Amino acid sequence: MDWQSSSLIDYVYDNSASCLAQITVCVSDTVCNRYLAPVLQACMAQCDRDRCQLVTQQFYADMPHNVAEMLVMCKCDPSDHACWEMTSALHSGTCGAQTRICQDTVNQCVQDTGCRELLKSFREKCWGPEDGQCRDSDLQTDECITRMDPARIHGADAECKIAFLKTLGTSLHYPCACKGMRHDDLLSCNTVHDVLHNRSHFMTPLKSVSGPTKPHEINESEQDPSWPHDYVLYAFATVLLVGVAVLIPLAVASKIWMLTKKEKTKYQPHQKSNCVLGL
Repeated sequence: MDWQSSSLIDYVYDNSASCLAQITVCVSDTVCNRYLAPVLQACMAQCDRDRCQLVTQQFYADMPHNVAEMLVMCKCDPSDHACWEMTSALHSGTCGAQTRICQDTVNQCVQDTGCRELLKSFREKCWGPEDGQCRDSDLQTDECITRMDPARIHGADAECKIAFLKTLGTSLHYPCACKGMRHDDLLSCNTVHDVLHNRSHFMTPLKSVSGPTKPHEINESEQDPSWPHDYVLYAFATVLLVGVAVLIPLAVASKIWMLTKKEKTKYQPHQKSNCVLGL
């Protein structure tokens, strides 16, 4: 199935919608739905880590730039835990609850030849020569990391955005935090997190940021881990039930989801099983 037949081929995203709304737009499109299904199956329904990373990289590598930007350059409200969980699953190429120290995600990337080349390209496209160049052996050092100054990033540049999007599905986007870090280690950790997890640097028009963002922390007592999983599975069920050739408007999909949530006890287990088997 070719992206040229997608209704999203000329889609223009204005940075105003939430990430969950943009994912629903993808679900409602026949082509985007088909490519998204393996990602959800490997990264959420079954949590197959190796396959999750592979299909996530393939998902973003094959899609048009404007569709990738729609799904990645979106926003989650700081209190919207479901949105953060969903975007983590679709952007990181991993699954499960493991959170790493941010420098460790860079170290892991540098050890992999393919990821290392993507990191080098990202640095070259998004910073000037004086900031972007580091020897391969120095890419994970504090000195090299801190030269990726968020204030100097060329985030609005098309080539920079493309280089950033190509890193999706690699270890660079694994969920990370800076707990326990101090002094230079904390500075490096916050730099990595701000550059790779703060989408505002790459949005058009570029959103201003006052400083490095702090890693998002989820309160386990408040989060409902089944919520984002149910949200997309119900959306998939809606599309599949009416036929893959039919486009479901966002408003209709949202209403169906709300109705199914009200009848969760009656319908949820059966629909989860059918949706996963049908992918």
